[in-house]
Amino acid sequence: MYYIMLFSSKRSFEIFTLTEFFCIVSLILCHEHSSHHSETHSCGNQYGEGCNVAKNNLTDEEMFQRGHMKPFGSHRPPDFIVEELPYMISPEDFYMNYVVKHKPVVFKGAVKYWPAYTKWTDEYLNTTYGQERFHMETKDDDKWNVPPDMELSTFLSHYNHSNRYLVDEVLPDMRKDVILPLCLRCEEMSSFFFVSYFWMSTGGTSSSIHIDTDENLLCVIHGHKSVLMVSPVYSTHLYSDESRVLGVLDINPQAVDLEKFPNVMKVRYHHANVEEGDIVYIPQMWWHQVISRPERQQAVALWWKSKPAFKKPGREALPVKSLEKERFSFGNVLAQYELWVQNVSDYTPRIKCKDQQVFMSNYQFESDKSNAPQTRGDGGYLEEELGLKISDLHKPEYRDLDPCDFDYTNQKSPCHFRSCRDQEDEGNTKCIRYILDYCLHYDDRGCVDQLPQLMNKLGSSQYKEIQQMPSEF
Repeated sequence: MYYIMLFSSKRSFEIFTLTEFFCIVSLILCHEHSSHHSETHSCGNQYGEGCNVAKNNLTDEEMFQRGHMKPFGSHRPPDFIVEELPYMISPEDFYMNYVVKHKPVVFKGAVKYWPAYTKWTDEYLNTTYGQERFHMETKDDDKWNVPPDMELSTFLSHYNHSNRYLVDEVLPDMRKDVILPLCLRCEEMSSFFFVSYFWMSTGGTSSSIHIDTDENLLCVIHGHKSVLMVSPVYSTHLYSDESRVLGVLDINPQAVDLEKFPNVMKVRYHHANVEEGDIVYIPQMWWHQVISRPERQQAVALWWKSKPAFKKPGREALPVKSLEKERFSFGNVLAQYELWVQNVSDYTPRIKCKDQQVFMSNYQFESDKSNAPQTRGDGGYLEEELGLKISDLHKPEYRDLDPCDFDYTNQKSPCHFRSCRDQEDEGNTKCIRYILDYCLHYDDRGCVDQLPQLMNKLGSSQYKEIQQMPSEF
C-alpha cells in the first residue's frame, strides 16, 4: 500500500526552453483571457493576468532602487489587491469562480461567527489544553533550527517574551469551536480534506516565500496578516531551481538582494490584507509570504487536495509535439501546472454540493490517529472512476489493482514502470527520473498533477542525482 501513497504524492509537468516557454506563457494566457478580461495588459503584465490597480511603468533602475535589500514586493506595487467579499459564498460559487481558476479571494469577517473567536483566550486554552504538547517554530521561520515540542501551558507562560510560535494540527477536541466555512461544505471538496493547522504567536513574524501543494484557506481568528502571492508562472524568476529545498526560496524576504537575484524585479504579485476574522484563499502551488503584525495572533489553516480537469474527455495523454524543452526544471514544472489549470478552468465540470452547515468536529482528517476513517485523495484512477476509498483497496477483490494517476492504457506510462509500481529504489529516484522522461514525450494529466508533489522538498543532492542518472525510458 506504500505504492498508493507514492503515486498520490507525485506531481507532473511539461518543460520548454526558457525562451520558448515564456513566449508560450505570454501568448496562451493573453489569448485565453483576452475575451474574458478587458483589463488584460492594463498594467503591462506580460503574462496576460490583467491587473486591478493603476498601471506602473517602472524602469529596472527604479525597481532596483525601490527594492534592493528591502522587503519582498518593494520593487514595485502589486498588480492585484486581492478581491474582498463582505460575505461568505456557496461552495459552488467558490469552486467554480475561484478554486478552478486559482483566483485568490478574502472573505471579510467570516471567522467572527466561530465559537473559537470568543472562547480561545489564553486562560481558556491553558485550562482546557494546557497539558497537550504542540510543535514549535521560530518567528524567523528558520527551517534548519526547529525548537523542540512544548506543552501548551509552558508556551503560554513564555510566548510574550519568546522567539517561538506554535504551529500544529488542530486537536480533534478543538474542532468543535471551529465552524467549517460555508464555501467548503461540499462533497467535491470536503471529502478531500488533508490537514488543519493551528497557529499562535505574539506576531512580528514573517514566513519564508514558499508553496503549498494543497489548496489553502487561512482563517485569522485574532491579529492581522499581510499575504503576498505570486503566480507559479514566475517561478523561474524567483530562482526556484536554485533553492536548497525545492518549494522554499533561499531569497531573504526581509532584504531581497537584487544584485544576486535580479530577475525578482520581473515578478508581479498579489497583495491580500487579512484582518482579524477574515479568511483568505491561497491557491495551491502559488508562492506566498505571510507577514504578521506584532500583536497576539491566532489562525487556523485548512488544506485540501485538488486536481485540475482533463484537457479532453477521458484519461488519454496526448503526445507532446516538441521535445525541445528545458529538462528537469522545478520552476517550469510549477509554471506548466498553472498553465494547465488556466487552460481548462472555463470548461471544468460543475460540481454538485449537498452538505449543510456542520462543525469541523464532524470531519476526520487524513493525519488523524490510525483508527480514524481514511479520507480520499490517494487512490488514483481507482478512486476517481470506481469510487473506491483507500480502505477498499485492502479487500481481496481489489488487492491486486494498482492505483495510478497517469494514463493507465499507455504501456510506457509510469503506471507500468517497476520502480514506480513496486517502489524498489530508496527515495524513488529512479521513478522520478522515469516520470520526468515520460512527461517529455506525453501530455499526461498525471504529469502536471504528480511532479510538483514529487519534486517539492527534494534536497539539492537528490535533485542532481536524478538529473545525472541514466534514463530507463
